Amino acid sequence: MRDEGLSAPLFLKNFPRQVALILPMSGDFQREGESILHGFLSAHYSLNQRNIGASKIRIYDTQKFQTSEKAYDQAVNEGADFVVGPLLQNSVKELSNKIAFNIPILTLNTLDVDDSLIGMYQFSLSSIDEAISTSSKVIVDQNKVGLILAPDNEWGRQLEAIYKSTFQSMDGVIVESKFYDPTQKDFSSELKSSLGISLSEKRYDRLSANLRERINYNPRRRQDIDFIFFVAADSTTAKLLKSQLNYHLSGDKPLTIYSTSTIYSVNTNLDDLNGIIFTDAPWVIDQQTWLENLPSLLRKYWPGDAIQSRQNAMGYDAYFLMAAISSIRNNHMEELNGATGQLFMQEDGKIRRRLAWAQLIDGEPKIQRNLQETGNLLY
Repeated sequence: MRDEGLSAPLFLKNFPRQVALILPMSGDFQREGESILHGFLSAHYSLNQRNIGASKIRIYDTQKFQTSEKAYDQAVNEGADFVVGPLLQNSVKELSNKIAFNIPILTLNTLDVDDSLIGMYQFSLSSIDEAISTSSKVIVDQNKVGLILAPDNEWGRQLEAIYKSTFQSMDGVIVESKFYDPTQKDFSSELKSSLGISLSEKRYDRLSANLRERINYNPRRRQDIDFIFFVAADSTTAKLLKSQLNYHLSGDKPLTIYSTSTIYSVNTNLDDLNGIIFTDAPWVIDQQTWLENLPSLLRKYWPGDAIQSRQNAMGYDAYFLMAAISSIRNNHMEELNGATGQLFMQEDGKIRRRLAWAQLIDGEPKIQRNLQETGNLLY
């Protein structure tokens, strides 16, 4: 990621006057709503000394409204110039029933459809961005042939499909995708099959049968891959997979393993994941000078995990995205060096991210900066 000092130097004069935040401030998702709010307010107060930013912020608890559309309408009726939220995807779907928005809105989740809605901009911490960024990182690292390990569920299959299509569009090759049951603890069968060890064992059995004797033998993994793209929903599953991978790869040439932010946790011993290269928000792993000590301050006063930190970063970026969106000319938004990544807008109004990279060494993330501004590569 680049470090350009101030996070949004081009947009600081274009903040809306009155902002409405539509978030779950009670109920099952109160913690998530509060995390977004803390990041949003930290951005607001960081601009106080400059006498810039929004003049007024009003908060609307989505749990108090029958629908998110009613929350939006009330915010507009009470003078909002810009609306941020809602956070939950079903709330965004409710809101999308409106044909157009008189006051611009930045939702904090995205719709599955590609249709654009006039006045609606969509921003999320989507794993899709991470899968696409990983494709570019692998190419930059000059790894061309690999396999994918992903959980056998909707999320895992979605990431596998996106990663595979993106990587192949960059002339990369995926020789196999293997899906594992994330509810299990033993992945030996899937790993041996994907690594070609099962075939090696079968060849040995046939040779032993033909010779009618047991011979010295070490099973070999397939030699046609440079890397593994490794998808796990959390650090616990990731550690189980990685330890079993280490066992099946022992004694052979090391393989580069790439993964997403889901394997990283700030409160867990990650020594078992050493060597994995993963992507995450700069706020979490690559805090730039313009962030100063905000991430550590928020963790101090509102202790939480990496997920909560990413939500803080999302709230922080949402504040500056208001100004970026207010500065749009000819349907083009200038890129924003944000806390969740390098942010840019697609034609359908969705905000996408290019992320930071780190490798786990001695259980700690060590920043990798060899991506070298590959803007055109990433999307």
